[in-house]
Amino acid sequence: SSLLPMLAHAGAALPAMATSQMRLRCSAMASRGALRTATSSSASTATAAVVFGHGLGDTPDGWREPCQLWSQRLPWIRFALPAAPTRNVTFAGGMQLPAWYDITGLPDRLKEKAEGIEESRSQWTQYIETEASHVGGMDRVVLGGFSQGGAMALDVALSGGTSALPAGVLCMSGYLPNKASVVQRASTLDREALAELPVLLCHGIVDEMVTIDTARRTRDALLELGLRRVELLEYSGMGHEATMEELDDVADWLKRQLPTK
Repeated sequence: SSLLPMLAHAGAALPAMATSQMRLRCSAMASRGALRTATSSSASTATAAVVFGHGLGDTPDGWREPCQLWSQRLPWIRFALPAAPTRNVTFAGGMQLPAWYDITGLPDRLKEKAEGIEESRSQWTQYIETEASHVGGMDRVVLGGFSQGGAMALDVALSGGTSALPAGVLCMSGYLPNKASVVQRASTLDREALAELPVLLCHGIVDEMVTIDTARRTRDALLELGLRRVELLEYSGMGHEATMEELDDVADWLKRQLPTK
């Protein structure tokens, strides 16, 4: 079923537009406190988890509403949103912003050195292992995120730092950061298990922040690494944002990767 009917109960935080034109803008959103707990009301009895990272300049609160919508449809899944540290970001003229790593603004996102990502990777790994311990193991955890958060999900999943590969990876409007480094680290992973890792890439065709070509080259890079279950969904008319159509597609994919127990 569609997530659209739930919008009437989602609160005023969602834009009041016609559902056919619905957009959930994912720009920086002010927050007095980082959300570090599950958004699902059934968190204590959840049998699966999604660790979802926000984008550059955003906070976990920026994704609270979409995760609550997913949670209503998938009540056995807890959604946990870690908060990025604040750091100087070169791309923003040195401004201090919530960021998982530094971005220099290279035209080729796959060549970004992503300085500082090691610290965030360690933070994510600890967070993920904690979630896995609550829901029965890594095979019940999906890593996900939007933009830089999606890049982190890909990086962490392919780093070999977790006890096992996750149940899947969701990257919305993101990319594979520092491809050369990821390829080197991924070479230590079990090839057969890596080949079966499900990855969903969702991207807007008119995204000017992270181009659709970047998403396509991310898909190709993952296929070159030996992953066989990589899917790229492209959305016409969608920029660097999320739409209800996309959120519905993500819910369907999560249900397949993390079925109820």
